[in-house]
Amino acid sequence: MTQTLDMHGRVAEVADYQAPKRASASQAAVGSESKLAIFAITFGIAFAILYTLFERWNWPLFTYHPAVNRLDLFKAPGVPEDGPPMFWYGWVVLSAISATVVSLIATAFSPQALQRITVFLCVLAGLWPIFYALAAVIDEQASFNAEFLRSVWTPGVPALAGALAAAYLVSPASAARVWTGWLMIMPIGGLVILGYSLKEYFLK
Repeated sequence: MTQTLDMHGRVAEVADYQAPKRASASQAAVGSESKLAIFAITFGIAFAILYTLFERWNWPLFTYHPAVNRLDLFKAPGVPEDGPPMFWYGWVVLSAISATVVSLIATAFSPQALQRITVFLCVLAGLWPIFYALAAVIDEQASFNAEFLRSVWTPGVPALAGALAAAYLVSPASAARVWTGWLMIMPIGGLVILGYSLKEYFLK
């Protein structure tokens, strides 16, 4: 009987000793899964925004000349005998690298802080082209010299103010609810901006 009680006591001690280990391992697994989700969602959102920016600014990591099968680092204008250069590959690779860096940094933030940062960046990315287009319309219709409106940075001031206001006013519940929704909204917005920039080719 005494031996049985001792055996039960040892089993209980082992179980009590292993319970914190199991809980710690479970928490670590949940934490790593959460970081993976943060990385994946951030990458999808950041890639769409960065690709749109790099395409508009024409910042390729490299230029590919398909006619002569040659790569040049960064933006390299083609010469007539080499045929037209391709920047698309350079935009995609630079966007992927930059989005990876942004996503790795994002895993260091808490989910709540990251969701507010995402709201700020996405609203900023959405408002900037809207105010830019509005500034272009005002510049065309204005009877005074509105040359300052032609700068790409001028619309950034109201866009920045709007993004800061949105990030400050949004509730934590709303930020968490729409966070994954940006995965659809930002690529669609990027395609709209890309289509608008290429409209002259469609209208020819």
